[in-house]
Amino acid sequence: MSLLPSATVARALDMCLGLARGERVVLLTDAGTDATVVEGLALGIEERGGIPIVRILPRYDLPGSAPPDDIAEELSAVDCGIELTSTFIGSSKARRDASAAGTRYLCMPGVVADTFRIGGPFDVDFDALAVVTQVLARAWENASTYRIVTPAGTDLRGSVEGRKGRALTGVARNPGDYMAPPDIESGTAPVEGSSSGTVVIDGDYLFMGQGPAAAASALHIRDGVLVSTDGAEAERLTHMIEACRDPRMSNLAEVSVGLNPQGSVCGVPMETESTLGSAHIAFGNSIAYGGTVAAVAHLDCVMKDATVYLDGIPRIVEGTLVDA
Repeated sequence: MSLLPSATVARALDMCLGLARGERVVLLTDAGTDATVVEGLALGIEERGGIPIVRILPRYDLPGSAPPDDIAEELSAVDCGIELTSTFIGSSKARRDASAAGTRYLCMPGVVADTFRIGGPFDVDFDALAVVTQVLARAWENASTYRIVTPAGTDLRGSVEGRKGRALTGVARNPGDYMAPPDIESGTAPVEGSSSGTVVIDGDYLFMGQGPAAAASALHIRDGVLVSTDGAEAERLTHMIEACRDPRMSNLAEVSVGLNPQGSVCGVPMETESTLGSAHIAFGNSIAYGGTVAAVAHLDCVMKDATVYLDGIPRIVEGTLVDA
């Protein structure tokens, strides 16, 4: 008997993945993966007539690291992949190649059994929430400029001219789909070199040590790159950037907002990032997000209670979509 609620397992495997009988599903794990999650999903896959294939990867320090070549090749040959590693690897070339080959992929690094709780972030109607997510993605795509502000002091603005809006709905039922449930978000990669301002991170630095953030810290961005920080928590980011040994890691790679009404800022990165009303920026690799910078990693930083302006018009205010 699975230790995960059947209702939320069904959300993941039926609504999000659309699992069919006979399909092969690679579960990517490492030494830090919650064994209860692996057991619960593997059992759910078997109950639906699917074939779970559990693969154990090295435990990576850098988000965006590539899996071993043999596992990368296998990912491109199966029907589905579910990322359950303790560090995010979904921005890797291996994942992008698998998506191009038609593999449906759920990027769920760091989730724990509690993430599947009734009333938690998997206990939502992903199909219904996709409508708002896609509307906001079109708004990003149609805009020329953006501005993000928060009560804590964030004020960041720049260009999204010509950039494709991104809708992470959590639903990956078509060949090649890549989604990251329980994360539901919409955003884009800002035009390189265009963004300046200050971002106050009072949510978390994802996959950069245990969260959530103990105190707020400030990131100062000028002409699309991180130039300085204030506050001890920001050292989690700067230490990770230094470990990457790639000068491109200071690039502002993503701006996005969370849209999951059952998410909360907590110790699970994918739930924190999903939280309705939050926004996040990322540094480093922007290739998978519509940008042009192929840095070695992608580092997400979450802020609370965000308001997003597109072309000077407030389009989302603390999680509520505002008609233009």
